[in-house]
This record gives sequence, structure tokens and C-alpha cells, in this order.
Amino acid sequence: MSHFLNVALATAKAGFIMRFFKGVPLLIGIAAVLSGVSGVQADDWNQWRGANRSGKVSNFPIPKTWPSSLTKKWSIEVGQGHSSPIIVGDKAYALVRKGDNEITYCLSMKDGKTIWQDTVSAPFDSVIFPAQKLGKAPRSTPLIAGGKLYITGVGGMMTCYDAATGKVLWRKDFASMFTVPMPICGAALSPLVDGKKIYIHAGQGDEGAFFALDKDTGKILWKWSGEGPAYSSPQIASIAGFRQIVTAAHNSWISLDPVDGKLLWRIPNRQNMFNHNSITPIIVGDTIITGANMRETIAYKISRAGGKWETAQLWATRNVTMSTSSPILDGNRIYAVNEKRRGQIVAMTLDSGQVFWACEGNKGENVTLYDVGADVLAFDAGGEMIVYNKTAKGLLQAAKYDVADSQVWASPAVSNNRILVKGAETLTLWEVPAR
Repeated sequence: MSHFLNVALATAKAGFIMRFFKGVPLLIGIAAVLSGVSGVQADDWNQWRGANRSGKVSNFPIPKTWPSSLTKKWSIEVGQGHSSPIIVGDKAYALVRKGDNEITYCLSMKDGKTIWQDTVSAPFDSVIFPAQKLGKAPRSTPLIAGGKLYITGVGGMMTCYDAATGKVLWRKDFASMFTVPMPICGAALSPLVDGKKIYIHAGQGDEGAFFALDKDTGKILWKWSGEGPAYSSPQIASIAGFRQIVTAAHNSWISLDPVDGKLLWRIPNRQNMFNHNSITPIIVGDTIITGANMRETIAYKISRAGGKWETAQLWATRNVTMSTSSPILDGNRIYAVNEKRRGQIVAMTLDSGQVFWACEGNKGENVTLYDVGADVLAFDAGGEMIVYNKTAKGLLQAAKYDVADSQVWASPAVSNNRILVKGAETLTLWEVPAR
């Protein structure tokens, strides 16, 4: 995340500030700033969905007129993977699979050349069709914080590297803790750093635990025992004036106290092996907008009175069901991907969930949406980047580019004018020409 405060002061300051602003709508990004991780700049793409995990891109240079083509800087073969690449400064990092091994790469953003790499054996077999279709490639996005790189393999093993040298600082394998150490389709949760802690969720089904680890040593600081993870990733937010972790468990959305892992509230969201929680929800103020594969999109109001937490449904709609594509928020607008009509980008109102604009569809099973200011970038499953202008009525297509020669499941990394796209086997750097 975007982190600018000193680590030693972060936890104390966070608790005071969040309670001081009780009742004031604070976005996730503000809570993220309080997490206290150094060494990451505002326009770095250092983790899942960018600096504050919201899909918003800082300092993107929107051209006055979008060009006929983007500039391809380099393209290299790296291996299979649905894990998103990340960009920090002049380096890129990627987690991929070749054969029975997972490979972590540190690459030069200048020319794509390997600076260092690490290879580990990663046996993984899935017994159900959806995971077989996706293969054995890793799904979790790497994270860089404080000069350290954290990755989670498809089998659930977590590794901490020195980001500059590739030296392994610690590894945590959850296989010995649980009968099944990861969800049936493989570990997809992208870790989250918060001050001295890094959060990870392991296990499967009703047997699991959410861990707070010391980010420097891997030591377990606390754990919440309960359901295993879904395929979403945790977030830190201030809700009803209290700083908390919000994440999807196997059959519910849960909130945990970052201090000790105490369960604050729980929203049941029952799923089976084919209905899954995969999206990263929108959290704004005390409202959470979420959904799941073949499930309605729902807004919840979270409140606290008399020392008790309450969750109340504000609205729900089956007109939009989100599967693997996470929504983005722009003021009172939600831009989301409806799994109906073979992948349909829609615009909805935050206060009611009403759809007021929709494209024709056919964007594929997975679409990544990023907010770059006046425009929205949509990366569809077929390897295209579609540029939409924001208008009063919805979105208006302004340009379209081929950015991959294969189906794309990984979300690209965007840093300033650089767009790093992971295809089936390749990693390609594109640049948006100067204004």
C-alpha cells in the first residue's frame, strides 16, 4: 500500500486517529497510509490492485488524444500464471509456474532482463473442473513493503525475500497446520502488510485460520481460528470509527481487530464449490458493497451501538452478479463487471445499486477495471485494453489496443505511463506516449 509514516508510530497513531474521526467517512487508502511501510512511492504498483488496493491509479498521464497504438518496450517469456505482476521503481516482480516449479522473478523495467530469480517445487493437483481449467499456475499477487518481497504460492506456502537480492528471509508452509492448507482451487489471497504485521488466511472450508505474522521474521503474532479463506484479499478500513480487517472467509464476510484478531462482526455468505467469493469489495465510510459468483450484489451498513456490532442490508440487486472481477468506486458511481452477457461492464449508483449504463457485453470471464481519473481502463479476457471516457450518462469508448496475444487472467500493473501485462506465458511492458 501507499505508506508514509514511521513504523514505530503507526499502530499507536492509527488507533488514536481512527477514534478521533469516528463517524467521518474514511476511505481504505487513508487507513493504508497509517500502516507505516516505507520505501514505496505513490505511483508504485506494489501489491494487489495498486497502492491502496482500490484499483485507482495515481499520476496516470491521460493523453489529450489517445494514440493509434501504444509503445511496446519489451516482451519476454516467463511462464504460466494468473498472479498479477507488480512494479516498484525501476524493477518488476512476477510469480509464475514452469512445470512443477514456481519461479519468482525480479526484472529490470528498462529491458525485462532478470536481476534475480528463485525456484521452488510446487506440487498442486485440483480435483474439480474450475481449477483444472485454470491450471496449476499461482493466483496470488506479490507484495513489496519496506524493501521486502512477499509471495504466496498456489499451494499456500508464503515466502519473504530481500527484494533487492532475492535472499530468502523466511518461509511459512501451512501444510502441516491443516488437513488442506488452501482452498480447493488453490491459494488466491494476496497478503496485506500493516505496520509490523503481514496478514494471511490459510486452510480450506470450515477448517482454517487468519494469521497476523511478524513481517520481518514470519513469527505468528495472533491467529483467528474459524473458516478457511475464499479467493478474495483482505483490506484495512475504518468502519464506525474503528480500524479493522475486512476479508472473505469460506462462507462469510468477517471483520477482525488488527490488534488481537478478535472477531468483530460476520455476514453469512454461504457458498459451494462452484459459487465462490473472489472479488475485492468496495468499502466507503461505513458501507461495504460486495458480491460473489452467481450471487446478487449487496450493500451493507456496518454500525456499532452499545458495544455491539450490527450489519444491515441497504440494497441488493440480481441485475448485476460479479464473479472474478472487482469493482471500482468513483464518487457516487460504481463501475463493475456483470458476469451476465458473457462479461458486461456496468455503471451503478452507490446509494441504490441502480444500473444506469451498460456495454453490450462479450468482454469475457475476467475483466480488470482501473480508475485513472477522467478515464477507466478495462483489460478484457481476450487481451485487449479498452479506454472509456467517463461521461454524465456512463462510459464512452475512446480507444482500444491489443496488449496480449492470449487470454489474460492476471490484472496488469500500472505505474505512471507504464502498463505491465501478464499473458498466458509472457510479460509485456507497454508505455502510453507522452502528452
